[in-house]
Amino acid sequence: MLVWLKFSICSMAMIYAGYKLSMYGNIISEKTQITKTLMGFVLLALATSLPEFVTSGSSITVVHSPNLAAGDLFGSLLINLMIIALLDLIQGKGPLMYEARPSHILYGGLSIILMGIVCSSLILRSQLNGSLGVFGFGLDSLVLLAVYILGLRLIFTYEKKSLSTPPSEKESFPLYKGISLRSILIKFSICFVGIVFLGIWLAEIGKELVTTMGWSESLVGTSLLALSTSLPELIVTVSALKFSIDMAIGNILGSNFFDIMVIPLCDALLREKEFLGEISSQHLFTLMLSIILTAIVVVGLIYRSKKAFLKLGWDAIAMVATSIVGGYFLILIMKG
Repeated sequence: MLVWLKFSICSMAMIYAGYKLSMYGNIISEKTQITKTLMGFVLLALATSLPEFVTSGSSITVVHSPNLAAGDLFGSLLINLMIIALLDLIQGKGPLMYEARPSHILYGGLSIILMGIVCSSLILRSQLNGSLGVFGFGLDSLVLLAVYILGLRLIFTYEKKSLSTPPSEKESFPLYKGISLRSILIKFSICFVGIVFLGIWLAEIGKELVTTMGWSESLVGTSLLALSTSLPELIVTVSALKFSIDMAIGNILGSNFFDIMVIPLCDALLREKEFLGEISSQHLFTLMLSIILTAIVVVGLIYRSKKAFLKLGWDAIAMVATSIVGGYFLILIMKG
């Protein structure tokens, strides 16, 4: 059908633009002397999170569908975490978490706090049947913004204290010495604008899929839109794994940390209504799965076991099992 052709073309273009944007972000970070961990957590994560921001924002402003926006956002959180288990399989050297820096515990912990706040808000709204905002803007969005700013401060303060570079990071020589910063900034801006237009188009295609296929907005957002906007993360993270495990994991956890900020954005764009008050409670299960998977990552980073099964760490195996079982029930909930 024509709608699936448009979805495929838009997805491929989004992947290409997202990959290029992330590659240029990598070059910019090298030329501005950002550490590998911050490179993954800040620049690469910010670049690969742009599709979620644009697509979710367009779902609000263009097709007027909060559930489509929420499905894209929360589904992306879940799919991004599944990529970590895939990384463990790709590297094939044993448990991935054993090689990663403990600093990722901070990033994972902050993400859990943000997701926990969103879950609490959705539960309170369903139980109290009332508004949790002022002038159409949710108080929960204000809390998320405050925690986000505090979290960024904690992250940068922690990185300043951690001046030593782990031996696994390959920073011995610059890779992009002959490329000017100005030309890369121009290319970065072009890709940025391209993703904005692609995100608007993807949101319109998502609404068309809802009408054509008869699926719920939550299901289309959580599965199809989330998969499309998460593919740049997959490509960039696998590429980053060649240079640094920390850059790869930092990109995933950083992307999820940034993605939560889509909620205040959607809240502002929705204007007279509160975003979290307009979405289905079905999204709670997606969020809870994301919290469980992030917690498994944190446990793996703390325990740092060398034991593996078929070259997969036990934390990665736990993530795969959780994703399979949770994904099955998630589809049942979204269909219902």
